[in-house]
Amino acid sequence: MSTSPRQPLLRPQAGFLIALLVLAVAVRLLPYVLAHFGMNITPDETNYPWGFSAFPAICLFGGACFADRRWAFAIPFAVLIVSDVGIGALSGNLHWMIYPSQLIVYASYAMIVGVGFVLRPGRPFWAVGAAGLGASVLFYLTTNFGVWVCGDGTLYPKTPAGLWQCYVNALPFFRNFVIGMAVFLPILFSPLAVSERESADWDGDEALVPVRNA
Repeated sequence: MSTSPRQPLLRPQAGFLIALLVLAVAVRLLPYVLAHFGMNITPDETNYPWGFSAFPAICLFGGACFADRRWAFAIPFAVLIVSDVGIGALSGNLHWMIYPSQLIVYASYAMIVGVGFVLRPGRPFWAVGAAGLGASVLFYLTTNFGVWVCGDGTLYPKTPAGLWQCYVNALPFFRNFVIGMAVFLPILFSPLAVSERESADWDGDEALVPVRNA
């Protein structure tokens, strides 16, 4: 057992977190609801903010604050699966949920949760911001590489130029992804969403012990 000094751990506020999870599902479904009612949300033809969501920030927050690491993965992925089912239902195509780069997208969200682990037990706000930016870059690089490598080569040829064009075309999504992190991370790591509890002799493994709100 480590003899490191006592440090404050962050305890999620259940009610506030549930509200944000509902918001994350709603934001992922919103463009498909609009499309269902005939609105054009094609990325190349509209200014709809694709990529802006609370969900990536929730993934990072879960890694940083959920005492049980299993819940840090389970809760965000439950949101992801529920919203994917909703998207399939709204689009009238449940096969939409299975696409070539899906595993890479899911793995990228899992990596964001993993980035959150470095913020345990508690870190200054600049570290939270740096983690959010780093997670955004990681997601941008991995998911767009997945789009390129799993595509049929029609839109993005299997060449360095095709990969470069894939990354260039995804810059607006990356911008909105970063904006989402910048908006929701301060909320999630604020006193509205978390409180502090004291941990004796933090050794990193105590995060596996579930905690309950007072």
